[in-house]
Amino acid sequence: MVKFYPSLSTELSDWCMSQPLFYIASAPRYGSHINISPKGLPSTTFSILGPNTAAYIDATGSGAETIAHLYENGRCTIMFCSFDKSPRILRLFCKGRVVEFWDEEFGNLTRQMGMEVPVGARAVIVLDIFKVQTSCGYGVPLLSETDQQKGLLDRETLGHWAGKTVSDNKMVDYRAKNNAYSLDDLPGLKAGRRTRGEWIWTGDARAYLTRLWNQMDAMVIGFVFAFLFIDVLFLFNIRINGVFADWR
Repeated sequence: MVKFYPSLSTELSDWCMSQPLFYIASAPRYGSHINISPKGLPSTTFSILGPNTAAYIDATGSGAETIAHLYENGRCTIMFCSFDKSPRILRLFCKGRVVEFWDEEFGNLTRQMGMEVPVGARAVIVLDIFKVQTSCGYGVPLLSETDQQKGLLDRETLGHWAGKTVSDNKMVDYRAKNNAYSLDDLPGLKAGRRTRGEWIWTGDARAYLTRLWNQMDAMVIGFVFAFLFIDVLFLFNIRINGVFADWR
């Protein structure tokens, strides 16, 4: 059900541009908030510049979470989803950067995108796509516009798939294959990990050590400051002892 691609194909690009909206998610390296923002009308704000490059025009809004997060670490994910009869979810895993409206590159980018700059636009968000993911989209409701039914409807596909998978005795193996770990190799569903024959504590310990290793830069900075602090105290102590010796 889940497929990965190194870049966007023409078919996937055309599909993205035909959707009514997209979302961007980002988060700070440290902190409590994870942001996700809906963006409307990809055809007038979003542009696919190449198999691994895209950009969108960012309008002035009530916050600047995405911009702040991209300035700090560049991590972001773009998501498109289908509300019509053919379900699909597509995610673009990206490194993003911000080109603000006063930057010289801003005009060059908007011309390359071939789009009019809306009033109040504050930046172009440039996206370096390193992985593309598609999945079934069964959980996304169907937008119906018939006279008999209007609004968002349950597709009834996710429940049907789950029921068939359970009846075929495949659900346990499916969870072990797809739910045990995240894309970044973080421990996930414990039931899936046990099915794989894993000792839970070993995976948790590995994740903990990985987290410590990724925080090594902060630890190094802490050691440097501690060394400098001790050095200053040592020099200060020598100076004080010298003053007392002169008094005596």
